[in-house]
Amino acid sequence: MKKFNLCLMLVALILSAFIISGCTNSSDDKEQNNSNETVAQTLANQFKDEIEKDKNLEDVANNIAKNEIIKISLDVVTVGKEDYLSGFKTEIKGFKNAVAIRPFIGTIPFIAYIFEVENASDFAKNLTDNADLRWNVCTSADDLEVATSGDYVFIVMAPKNFDEE
Repeated sequence: MKKFNLCLMLVALILSAFIISGCTNSSDDKEQNNSNETVAQTLANQFKDEIEKDKNLEDVANNIAKNEIIKISLDVVTVGKEDYLSGFKTEIKGFKNAVAIRPFIGTIPFIAYIFEVENASDFAKNLTDNADLRWNVCTSADDLEVATSGDYVFIVMAPKNFDEE
């Protein structure tokens, strides 16, 4: 009788796994992934638009943090020149001002920064060369985008989307 119950539970677990995997791959998910930009691309484009209108880093960061594509709660904080910046293989130095956009929950693979710098293209290259999509111990970001505008650099590491799986 115990063997029968064990086999019955095993069959139920296997069937449940097949049903669940079939449910997570719906046509809505496929349409979302094929037709739209990634989260990082969307936010990089928003940065370019926002920074043209307003040079206040906190205001721009707060507007980006409110984008409806982001389905998590984010915090915007000013970054000091000596602060440790998550998401990089080395220390990032040489910026005038910076803000971070980060999740309240540390295990979500999302981080974004806006920097005011002297040479945006060189600074952006340094960020790209030192970015670490696996900075977060438990998870890894899927996408990296860097955008520049004048003396400003935006970098974001994020999942492709925030849809629940």
